[in-house]
Amino acid sequence: MSRVRVLVADDHTLFRRGITAALADQPDLEVVGEAVDGLEAIKKTRELVPEVVLMDLNMPNCSGLEATQALQSEMPQVKILVLTVSDSESDLFAAIKFGARGYLLKKAEPEELVQAIISVSQGSVMISSLMANKLLAEFNALSAGAPNHSKKDEQAEAELSPREGEVLQLVSKGATNKEIADALFISENTVKTHLQNIMDKLHLANRSQAAAYAVKKGLVTDKG
Repeated sequence: MSRVRVLVADDHTLFRRGITAALADQPDLEVVGEAVDGLEAIKKTRELVPEVVLMDLNMPNCSGLEATQALQSEMPQVKILVLTVSDSESDLFAAIKFGARGYLLKKAEPEELVQAIISVSQGSVMISSLMANKLLAEFNALSAGAPNHSKKDEQAEAELSPREGEVLQLVSKGATNKEIADALFISENTVKTHLQNIMDKLHLANRSQAAAYAVKKGLVTDKG
């Protein structure tokens, strides 16, 4: 079996080089390059065409989510495996929506990371157990006791204002209240009000359920 070609994208030099060194000892893997941000990840993926990109989410210039979206649009044959400190459900939902084939936390054991890279390269989807449990919990919460609520859902969606729709899209992409406020040129208190209105109208308990709802119902665009 040929070795799996891997690109490591992370803005923290010590972590990136530590991962690269650890993977160098694996007979089934070959690290073909490193990237310090999303822009370099896109550039080097075009040049080197790895089978798997290990993608951090929070990087300068271009985030891991933006790079994942761009690469999956241009080079869908390249598998993206997110490796991040973020255990946010909204980050997970956004990464999967934008085409990531896996989502691991940086506290994963080395053996788990190696197996995830190999599995993703073979077409499997790999999500850390903690994140998979959170994902199931949120979708189960949305589905519990509501098997025939499609018409009510449509009515609730129709009641969302254009601004609430924009806020919901940003929540589903993992944006914080401050980031939403900056993006929409409104105050954080206004963001909180919009979020409360969204959850009231959609009968949701928290922002994680709001993000899950947006992804499940296809309300989130891939723009921005």
